This record gives sequence, C-alpha cells and structure tokens, in this order.
Amino acid sequence: MLLQNAEPSTKSLEMEALLEKYPAMPPYVLLKVSMIRYGAVLAERANARLMQKDLSFNTEEAFGLQFGKGERKYAMPGPVLLRDASFVYINWGEDYQDPYRIDFDPAQNRFFLLDGEQLVDEIGFVPRPAFFGKKTRRGTPMEMLADVRPQKLIMTAYRKCVFRDMGKQCKFCAFFTNGYTGDLAVDPEDAHDVVEEALKEPGRFSEILISGGTDLSGKYRFANEEARYIGLWQAMGRNFTGRFPSQLQAPAYPKDILRRIYDNTGITSYSPNIEIADKALFQKYCPGKEQYIGYDNWIKSLIDAVEVFGVGNVYTQVVAGAELAGPHGFQDMEEAIESNLRLCERLAKEGVIFFGSVWRPHANADLGFVPMPPLEYYVKLTLGLHEIRRAYGLFAQDDDYKHCGDHPDSDLERTDYL
Repeated sequence: MLLQNAEPSTKSLEMEALLEKYPAMPPYVLLKVSMIRYGAVLAERANARLMQKDLSFNTEEAFGLQFGKGERKYAMPGPVLLRDASFVYINWGEDYQDPYRIDFDPAQNRFFLLDGEQLVDEIGFVPRPAFFGKKTRRGTPMEMLADVRPQKLIMTAYRKCVFRDMGKQCKFCAFFTNGYTGDLAVDPEDAHDVVEEALKEPGRFSEILISGGTDLSGKYRFANEEARYIGLWQAMGRNFTGRFPSQLQAPAYPKDILRRIYDNTGITSYSPNIEIADKALFQKYCPGKEQYIGYDNWIKSLIDAVEVFGVGNVYTQVVAGAELAGPHGFQDMEEAIESNLRLCERLAKEGVIFFGSVWRPHANADLGFVPMPPLEYYVKLTLGLHEIRRAYGLFAQDDDYKHCGDHPDSDLERTDYL
C-alpha cells in the first residue's frame, strides 16, 4: 500500500521553499528538474510492469551511454510522463545518493512517484512505439536504429566520436561508452524505412532529430560527416513533400557546409551545442572542439546559421551545471549563471535559441561522479534563460515540452501566450 500521509521529505520541503521564493517557477517544471538532479530508481513491480509489451523499450540507449554496472536485467523504460504532459528523461541504473522511487500499484494499474515514504504524484511512461519489434527491408531491427521521446523520433547517425579516440572528448561526456559493437553508421535506406513505419502511428511523432559522434574525416574537415547527413536526410525525406519538422544536432560547421546541407535536404533546424558558455572553461572542458573548431568559430557558426535556417531555427545548449564541476569550474553559482545568461542574450540578439540542459554526472565521463549544483541553481537559470528568449521573441518549436525532456526553460514557454 502506498503511503500518502508520511512526514514531508527533504526534497519535498526543498521544492516548497523554492516555489515560495520563485513563484514564476511552475511546480511541475521544478519537479522535473528535481527528478533529473536526484535521479530515480524503479521498484521491482514497477520494473515488471514496464517490461510488458505496451511500455517496454530496449536495452540500448540512443547515444551510447553506459548506465550502471554489469548486465542489464531489464529493458530500458521510456521517459517518465508527468501529469502536466511534460516528460522527464532519467539516467536509469546510475548510483544515486538520494533518488526518488517509482512504484506500481497493480490494483489501480498506476505508477506512483515516491520520495522516501511520501507519495509525490501519479506519473506515467511514454508508450512503446509501434515500429519497435519490426525490421527494415535490409533486416535491421528498427529499435536498434531509433529512440523516441513523446513526439520526437531520434536517430544516432554515427556511433563513435573521434574526440574520444584522441583523448580529447568533452570532460562531462559519456556518449559512446557502452561498448557498442554494431555498425557505426546508419544506412540511409534503414533510416527511410524507420520513418516510413513510424508515420503509420498517427499523431505519434511531430519531429525527427539526427545526431551522432563527431567525424572529422574526408577531403576537407567534416566532408564525410556532411555527406552522411545529407544522404540520411534525403532518404528520410522521401517520406515527405518539401520540408518537414526536423533538426540536425551536429558540430559547428562553416557556412558553406550548412548551405549545402540545407539546400539538399528537407530539414528545418540546426543545433550545434556549445556545451559550455564561458570561453576559458570551454577550452578546458571541450578540448577537441576547441582544437578543431574553436570557441569563437562556434559562435560565428551559430550566427551564420541564422542566415541559412532563419531566426528561431538555430539552437544551441549548455550542459548546465558542468561549469561548476571539477577542478576548473566556477566557484560561485551566481558567476556560473551569469556566464550562461550573458551568452544567451548575445545569441538571442542574433536570432539563436540558447538552452540549458540539466547536467548529470556519469561514471564514464572524465569528470566522473562529482557533486551537482543545488536545485536553486537550475531554478534561477531556467527562469533567466526563458525570460531572455521571451524578451527577444524567440520560441522553441523544436525542443519544447513535447520534444525534449531535458530543457526546463523551454517548458516555461507554454505560459507565454496565455
């Protein structure tokens, strides 16, 4: 039996105090950030329910992250759905110090979020997509090619990052550490077939995102990566007429590459994620990006991309909190917040949308399991980023509450036009 009248927990008291101090912060957005920050674990009967066919996902994470230790006993569940329709992406299987607990009551057929013994709320999970369990015409299992959020279809085009091979990976990054041994690149015809099948589930998806590890190779820097992305987008584009809601999450390219990608595909938005807003810290924590692209060129590419994709169709994000971590990080929370808000406003003036994603430490990242900033840091940053974008009339159609579970500042946009 789930307890509803237990003594208030530390996390609940923390949220109550923050909601009183920051009344502009909606309760469900705060709960979402708290869940990402503190993590969550699944009770046995919740795991058992999530393994049933309507909710079961797969054992591979889209970006090659290794969560937890040892063999995975259960398939990975989809994102958590909160009652306001936003969703939360949890790093399942990590070692959390004070996580939420998710349980399932078979008598009510409902999932519940608990903090210790206190009942926090009823929650749900993103249903298993209908194309899972099917194969492409080449015989590739579709669930090995794509992951989903509530309304976003995600593909990882290239499951390797050259910066990791060089020992120059971003210090907070744990992508491509799960020991994946399959094909590194997605076949364009496989990508076409996944999209074709996904579209047979009416209303399920409203955007496609492709990302992948960095590949510098080719006749000129990024030549092979450019060709790979163009080939994939063209193959998927055969399922549509004209442009279709889509986003390329890739490195900061020169304008000539951006123009070729845009002109030869049907994509509508581009997101080269800068990861760290402060220039000096970017150089320390993103050594590969700094050596082969550079902070100033990254900013230039973002601004140039607006000429190609249009105002409000170019995005970037920071791994919010990582700038406070490790030996080189900010010592003061307010300085860290200001560094992010300063770059957000600089880019907003140019028509670029700047997000904060909630950083979670990973055992396989160079920074390892280091302490996260307090929850208040994310509240102040969330409110500040949203206010700047709203002041410049920028609205995140591609990474709103329906499409990404890690951008609390874009979740706030639902109230902008009430």
